[in-house]
Amino acid sequence: MMDGMSKKALGKGLKALIPDEGFVASPKEEAEEPASEGVVGSLPVEKIRANPFQPRKEFDETALEELKNSIIENGVIQPVTVCRDGDAYQLISGERRLRAVTQAGFRYIPAYIIEVHEDASKLELALIENIQREDLNAIEVALALKSLTTKCRLTQDEIAQKVGKNRSTVSNFLRLLKLPMAIQDSIRNRDISSGHARALVNLPGEQQQIRAWKQILARQLSVRQTELLVNRMFKEQSKLPPAAAASSPQLDQLESRLRSRLATKVKIVEKKAGKGEIHIQYFSHEDLERILDIMGEG
Repeated sequence: MMDGMSKKALGKGLKALIPDEGFVASPKEEAEEPASEGVVGSLPVEKIRANPFQPRKEFDETALEELKNSIIENGVIQPVTVCRDGDAYQLISGERRLRAVTQAGFRYIPAYIIEVHEDASKLELALIENIQREDLNAIEVALALKSLTTKCRLTQDEIAQKVGKNRSTVSNFLRLLKLPMAIQDSIRNRDISSGHARALVNLPGEQQQIRAWKQILARQLSVRQTELLVNRMFKEQSKLPPAAAASSPQLDQLESRLRSRLATKVKIVEKKAGKGEIHIQYFSHEDLERILDIMGEG
């Protein structure tokens, strides 16, 4: 089990485990390894093993080269985080820093040791730390969040608390994994943004999603233009009830605002004497909860 400090800090994210100080790694410095957990010191790079639970699958070589050059010039400002693994150490966070230090030829790296014994806790820590970083693409974040639900058995509410995001944000990321693989690859390659993807996932069928995605690439549509495209595709597909056939421009504008706000299909059906109905479509129980969360927030 994790010690008390580690378990308490987990709810606030991995940053709560790391002292807010600067440290510098040296290519020549000979340093003793820290004797106990909760200590920052220099560890031999060769004794630190990669984290098998690392959710990041792709490392930008250009960015890694820039980080290496920065480390050569300024040293490692923030220590990596590790836990003991036999006579060596297993990396919890900081794989980019470790790779850059290795490429720079440094023999030691500043490291903060925490006590983590269970694989589930190592996985949870690694996932949370990576999710909180801004340089992950949306699919990497979504896969990490999914692992927290399937492997760590956390609810979406628990995940939201641990990673510091709204529950609706967690739900929106998970929905991206329902997109066709071609679109997911496009997100990984940053051909389209997570904003484009959130608009596409609202389309009910894979064929429509692919058609809209191809238009985004061909016409280089912005996120706002993509949202308008998705709304037009909804209108093309939808068969309005007779009472709603004579929809006014004002109602069309309201529908568009609600679709954008709720990120799903919305129809306003106007009846006689100023009465009417609002139809809001959802695609799963989780999607319904997401919509209710947004309506509650608003």
